[in-house]
Amino acid sequence: MNRLLSILVFALAGALLSNILPSAPAFGEEAGQREENAGEESLDDYEDALDDELAFLQESGVVELAARHRQEIGMSPSAITLITREDIETSGATTIPDLLRLVPGMDVVLVTPTFNSVMSRLHWAYTNYHYLVLVDGREANLELLGQPPWELLPISLEDIERIEIIRGPASSLYGASAVAGVISITTRSIPEKNSAWMRMAGGESGALTAAARASVRIGDWGFSVSGGGDLAERFSQRGVLGKKTYKLRLVTEYRWSDSRRFLADGGVSGNSGPASSNRFTFDTKTTVGVLRLAYDTEDLRGQLYWNGYKFRSDIVGDLEEAGVRLATTPPLTLQGHTVDGQVQWTPLQLWESLLFVVGAGGRISWLGSDDLLDVETYAKKSSPRYHEAGISYWGARAGAFAHAELSPAEWVKVTGGLRLDYSTETEEFLSPRLALVFRPAKGQFLRLGVGRAFRQPAFWETRLHTALEFPEDSPYQGGSQENFLEFMSRSFGNSDLDNEELRSIEVGYLGEFLEGRLSVALDLYYNFFIDRSTMFMNMVSGETDLLDLDESEVRFINSDTRRDIFGGELAVRLSLSKNVSLVASWAHREVFDLEHDRIMGDSPKNLITLGGRFRTASGFLGSLYAFSRSEFMCEVESPGGMMSTPLWIHMDNVILLVGKLGWKTDLSSKGWLETGVKLFLPISPFSAPHFRYYESGGMETPEGKHYGGDELSRLAMIYLEGSL
Repeated sequence: MNRLLSILVFALAGALLSNILPSAPAFGEEAGQREENAGEESLDDYEDALDDELAFLQESGVVELAARHRQEIGMSPSAITLITREDIETSGATTIPDLLRLVPGMDVVLVTPTFNSVMSRLHWAYTNYHYLVLVDGREANLELLGQPPWELLPISLEDIERIEIIRGPASSLYGASAVAGVISITTRSIPEKNSAWMRMAGGESGALTAAARASVRIGDWGFSVSGGGDLAERFSQRGVLGKKTYKLRLVTEYRWSDSRRFLADGGVSGNSGPASSNRFTFDTKTTVGVLRLAYDTEDLRGQLYWNGYKFRSDIVGDLEEAGVRLATTPPLTLQGHTVDGQVQWTPLQLWESLLFVVGAGGRISWLGSDDLLDVETYAKKSSPRYHEAGISYWGARAGAFAHAELSPAEWVKVTGGLRLDYSTETEEFLSPRLALVFRPAKGQFLRLGVGRAFRQPAFWETRLHTALEFPEDSPYQGGSQENFLEFMSRSFGNSDLDNEELRSIEVGYLGEFLEGRLSVALDLYYNFFIDRSTMFMNMVSGETDLLDLDESEVRFINSDTRRDIFGGELAVRLSLSKNVSLVASWAHREVFDLEHDRIMGDSPKNLITLGGRFRTASGFLGSLYAFSRSEFMCEVESPGGMMSTPLWIHMDNVILLVGKLGWKTDLSSKGWLETGVKLFLPISPFSAPHFRYYESGGMETPEGKHYGGDELSRLAMIYLEGSL
């Protein structure tokens, strides 16, 4: 293990030197050096190479997400991070969440191999629903959980062209769930020439993965088919399934011109494995299908998509009270369908300095299950479904936005946005945003912004009421079982739950130096988090030491305690050449409960990233990144079951190394082959064991029963990929 790490570090250092030293004349006495090497490189070749590098840097600085049209990254009204195709190719990441660790301030939590969470600028939580995730403009967050199923996205890393991430509220453009920001994934377009690629990898923890894609062009038509699968054990329980995933995607495109096209994109994916929250652990098996139709021109974009899924869950553990087993939770099967339509128009540019973008959209969702209890019918004697399990729920939401940009001078831009969202589940919400961007000098940008964003609660927070089964030794027998089920029909889900709200103030600076090769970004924010969705629990014992079902209560509520979150993110990126890039970032966050005059210790205060990527002319490529997270207190499920109060445990300072070392060679003018090794190494420097740690709370009882998240351990993988 140490030898593998040493090889990776020294190979990275050697590759950096080999790329830096030959390019040194670009910063020094290049004329004399070129004369000495005239036989190797002409002046024209040198200048062409330099132009290519500058073009690459300029293209890397163009974004679209923060204003729904292409613009220079420095003039963006929001803090934004861009992950390029070069970052993806050289990264050691094996999943999209691991790739998002490169984003300043992004706290990525690998709970289990099948469940990842991403968050930033809010308090730490297991939940994964404060970022809106888009795949080619299609919302990937499911109505059931309100979060994106990362392992179920029908794409692999090789399918992705770029990822743009807004850090900060974005509901004024994107509506619900864009509270902490938006993650927009753009997949690679169908190539102009017929092509195919494949990838295989295997390593520790029983990790196996494979993916492939084939694309053809027939006149104005393009077709692509891709698929893959992943298999892995749990880190902490070798031999126990951690995840089993498959995915298949079909894309058809017709182009009238470079600026006008129609696209049909369909996919199906499935995943099984354990997941965990701070209340219970459950084994899941989920199948998701998507179909998207899109029409794009220069000023008009429209899409219509369907999303359907089937979710099966087995909660691990029993309901207990004072060591007495009360009931068990039977397997839960739930199905859902969503139909969504969106349109965006850039209709007016009254004059060169004024731009308008408008858009609207709506969706209808249905969720049903024979295993859940309907609070509207189960306990009502007048209902024809009195004491019958089953729920069928319809919901709808719609929204419209207007976005305007005024540039009275080349060095200043005023951006204003407003969106109104309506939902059958919660009250309507108005999301305004205002930003002012200055460019006092070339490559220097200052930004001031204020905004308001919201998150609509997910189905499981509003309508999830689980049925129960009672073992023979349960103290609940006869009519008391129905009383307990009526209690469950009122528990957990709360149909009166309202939107979460975030109000934010941001100040940002971006400086570009050395002709764009060096960028320095500093972003400061103050967030006011209001009406947080949180679990309220008040379990009252009756005269027989069992639960008093009339007085006890456990359900989601909107907390009346505001969280104030202040923080900053400093990021530096140095592109020594097109093929060598170094990054460093530091994010600090403080979470306050001003009502009780205390600083909360349930979120890590510091996140630090150091590392770089490289690619040599001889074909060697790779990266090495170190991600550090500071200590904090974490809430973890209790061994007593989901009716028990969660426990608090201390999470130590940790470091995660993610790296890659590979070699790529051209087989011919039509293809290439690459092979190498990827490394995922968790390090706990201040507590044993030093090469294992939890990213989310997890423990093991003296009897050997495991609960909570996985204890991460080393994962080394060998990979082989190629293209024709």
